[in-house]
Amino acid sequence: MKLKYYFTILTLGIILLAGVALFASFRSHPTLFYVTEGFVVLILFYLWYFYRKTIRPYDTLIGGMELVKDLDLTTRLAPSGQHETDIIVRTFNDLLNRLRGEHLKLEEQYTFLNLLIEASPMGVIQCDLDGNITSMNPAARRMLSPTVEEAILALSLGETTTIRLPGEPQLFRISHQSFPDRGFQHPFYLIESLTSEVRLAEKAAYERVIRMIAHEVNNSVAGIIGSLTGDKAERLTALSAFVTRFAEVVKIPQPQLQLCDLSEEVDACRPFLENLCTQAHVQIDFHLTDEAIPVHLDTVLFQQVLINIVKNAVESIKDSPSAIPVREGAVTIQVTKHSTPLPNGEGHGGGTLVITDNGHGIPASVATHLFTPFFSTKPQGQGLGLLLIRDILTSHHCTFSLLTDPEDHLTRFTIQFPS
Repeated sequence: MKLKYYFTILTLGIILLAGVALFASFRSHPTLFYVTEGFVVLILFYLWYFYRKTIRPYDTLIGGMELVKDLDLTTRLAPSGQHETDIIVRTFNDLLNRLRGEHLKLEEQYTFLNLLIEASPMGVIQCDLDGNITSMNPAARRMLSPTVEEAILALSLGETTTIRLPGEPQLFRISHQSFPDRGFQHPFYLIESLTSEVRLAEKAAYERVIRMIAHEVNNSVAGIIGSLTGDKAERLTALSAFVTRFAEVVKIPQPQLQLCDLSEEVDACRPFLENLCTQAHVQIDFHLTDEAIPVHLDTVLFQQVLINIVKNAVESIKDSPSAIPVREGAVTIQVTKHSTPLPNGEGHGGGTLVITDNGHGIPASVATHLFTPFFSTKPQGQGLGLLLIRDILTSHHCTFSLLTDPEDHLTRFTIQFPS
């Protein structure tokens, strides 16, 4: 721009001097006037030629710089008709074509990467240089919980940890990684759900072990029990029944789902549950809804789940160290309809079943081990009850948790059924 400014001042100065020279020559000598006039015309022609050769191509290049500055990669410079300038114009246009190609390639890759992250079943949490969360994909939103957040904050860059949610069968692997961006390392977190893989691996492992043990023990017992009498025969019979219980765990049939009303199915189990609680001198209350809550259930398997949960609640009340007086132990069964999305993203609708008891509760050290095979806090426990419940509810695509509230000290088994 300075060159154009200087050229304008020079042109105005020459025109002014030419005017003065023409006026002076006209008054002094007519012949000198014509010579001066020709000289002035020659200078003006030279100025026009200089403008066309220098200033005009300069303006063209400046316009190209403005296009790059505004990231306008679609407009191209027009040839100026000057050989030297057109070489620069062609080079500049070729550069713009390459920049546009790279820009489109990066934009397509960025769009594909965003779509891939949004659709990924693995949770991705991106952070800024200060470690503050800037974005997360839908999978990360579903997996995020206070326990997961605590594990994320405790991770150093490059570390990986595996956590199990307390009171739930959810198992996650969390990694803290980084990627280079404009010379800086931007941190991000990966959250991967290992629940299904671990559950299938556990199931395959304990199925093989249980089948082998049941086969060997029952074969041996069958050959010996007939030759014994009295206490020895009873002990062998009890051993056979004990092993058979383990074998039944691996024979859970696939659920035969049918559309049912959740409240009606709970009410159908009322006589069994009331009898179970009455024998243990525990009060049981039902809070069912008149509104229909359609869910897909295998009614036989659902009854087994409900009876096992209430049985555990009753045993928790009987074993409570607070020595609850007779009829003060209480179990409450509540059915509600929810209209918010489930944590596993199954959609809207469905129902929620909550079984509450005022037993001794679940310590925090025990909550993270629930729903693992053969884990039990009971002296004679075999760790099969919650394992059976877990497998049946998982086959129904339910989300569930078993936790003791630290405020009211009540233990709640919460089951959410998808719509």
